[in-house]
Amino acid sequence: MKMSLQNIVEFQFTANPTYGIQRLRMTPKESERQKILSWEIILKGAKKEIEYVDHHGNVCVLLTFKKDTKSVSVLAQGEVEINKTNGVTNEDSLIPKWLYKRHTELAKPGVAIKKFCHDFTGFTGSDLDLVYKVANKLQQTLKYEIGSTKVETVAEEAFLLKKGVCQDFAHIYISCMRLLNFPARYVSGYLKLNDRKEQEATHAWCEVYINNLGWVGIDVSNNIIVDENYVVLATGFDYKDAKPIHGLQFESENSGIKTAISIQQ
Repeated sequence: MKMSLQNIVEFQFTANPTYGIQRLRMTPKESERQKILSWEIILKGAKKEIEYVDHHGNVCVLLTFKKDTKSVSVLAQGEVEINKTNGVTNEDSLIPKWLYKRHTELAKPGVAIKKFCHDFTGFTGSDLDLVYKVANKLQQTLKYEIGSTKVETVAEEAFLLKKGVCQDFAHIYISCMRLLNFPARYVSGYLKLNDRKEQEATHAWCEVYINNLGWVGIDVSNNIIVDENYVVLATGFDYKDAKPIHGLQFESENSGIKTAISIQQ
């Protein structure tokens, strides 16, 4: 399946920054599951300094703001071909699988998550069955509610609230899977929705590694199984490693951020 993508992000500033820098992870990550047919990133108010691949295999673009700019806009667009792999990806990685079992700040289990996972410690089915069983139970437990959490909300806090957004669902599930001794990683990307072409934000889900199978994509906030409607931008230990845009500026603040995403088959 071929997917046409366009993501426009515009930053307005309270004053002209004396200096600004951003790192973009807005180029789809190629694998046996997805292939880039065409891709470009167009900048206004900024210039590209360097492009590199980080230790997670994500394509990163480093940009700096132009002098006296009043706004910066980033347009990432192109076409990606998605192969049917039933949500499973096999890829070589510089990072050993066991490191994805290590708890991180945003996906660290607390008392409540540990208690939730205790019910699964005696599970006798297959690893794949367990992966889906935990995801289904979380989907029944959590409520999707925009504005209920913040970008820095950790897994345990969101779990106690029993609500959050896709980022929170992913962190909670990663926390559970690592607690149950599975390598798990955070994924940022796009999800093509059948009811609309225009969206206001990227999506987040996770992947769990199962021996003799590979990385299995799981989306707790939607339909559990990751299919051909998903496009991966970046992966990492948690949100911090896979956020599409990360940056800073001096002597200015953002007065507004506009995002427009178009996804078409």
